[in-house]
This record gives sequence, structure tokens and C-alpha cells, in this order.
Amino acid sequence: MPYGAQGRPVSWMAVGTIVLGFIIGGLGLVFGPTWWLFWVGVAVAIAGGIFAWAIDIMEDYDTAAH
Repeated sequence: MPYGAQGRPVSWMAVGTIVLGFIIGGLGLVFGPTWWLFWVGVAVAIAGGIFAWAIDIMEDYDTAAH
């Protein structure tokens, strides 16, 4: 079932995880650079991408409605 522009809550959790990874990685670059923090951010963003793929996040987009 398509969820339109709003998406499923689990999809927003995946997006939030990816954004959190970018924030962590960005802070690692700004404050230092602190490379271990940057790579933690990269790992979190990748984990969020894998999570998004696993829950089939693209299922939320309804091409017939657009």
C-alpha cells in the first residue's frame, strides 16, 4: 500500500538514521578533524541506508498519484 508523500514511520526512522550519520560525520570534520568520529558517522549513514533498503523505503512513493 503506497503511503504518498508522508511515508511510513519506519521509513522516517531510516531517513533519521541517515541524517544522524551525516551530522555525526560533519561534526567529526568540523571539530578537528576527528577522524574516528567522522568514520562513525559514515558507518551510521551506511547502516541507515541498509536499513532503508531492507524495509523497501521506495515502496512509499506512489507513481500513480504524481
